[in-house]
Amino acid sequence: MTEIALLKPDNEVCYNTRKSRLYNRTRRGLLSHVRKGVYMPSYMTDKFMIGCNAVENGCLVYHSALEYYALHTQSFNWLYVHSTTPFRTFEHLNETYIYKPVNYLVNFHTDLTNEDYPIRVTSLSQTIIDCIRHIDLAGGLEELMTSLDWIGLCKLDETEMMQCLDAVPMKSVYQRAGYLLSIYKDQIGLSEDFFNHCKDRMGNNVSYLSPDEDCNAYDKYWKICVPKTHNGMKS
Repeated sequence: MTEIALLKPDNEVCYNTRKSRLYNRTRRGLLSHVRKGVYMPSYMTDKFMIGCNAVENGCLVYHSALEYYALHTQSFNWLYVHSTTPFRTFEHLNETYIYKPVNYLVNFHTDLTNEDYPIRVTSLSQTIIDCIRHIDLAGGLEELMTSLDWIGLCKLDETEMMQCLDAVPMKSVYQRAGYLLSIYKDQIGLSEDFFNHCKDRMGNNVSYLSPDEDCNAYDKYWKICVPKTHNGMKS
């Protein structure tokens, strides 16, 4: 980052001088005050660049990652950002940036279109598993299913997806992943190995696809309750 002040130096004079320079550049319209201690060039309006560079090692996650990959129908005025250091929610240029940490990062993607302000985002494979794990953070079930429908053949790395599932093993997530991805099995190009992996690790208890949905049908193979009337959903 070109202009960022996060730590107060020992030398009070240097600190005051730097603070004065930042203030003057902000007043002249050269810099924008993004959040406490963080300034970025005033021309910087790309919300993905801002989100990734206004915090420590920022990385787009969940629906914000889907939006980066253009796998979304809804555009929210907030972004979910992972960071190695917790931060308070902040607003800048009518966008709200929310701290949503993930437990792991597997082969995250780095966009160096602007080398001074790189965009970091979870890989597509991790993004899908993360969104299946937290459907509410994916923008809801319909949004997630639309994303799966748009992905296309051989875009997902099933070995990486299994790694992500195993990183935070939850039996209900194996059921959800197996069920949802089986709907798009042919068009995405996942092998039987992936589904066997999910089947072998899922529990015997009945799970629910999404607590926010009216799950009134049952898939016996995956032992999961699903919305009967949901568009594209198998009953």
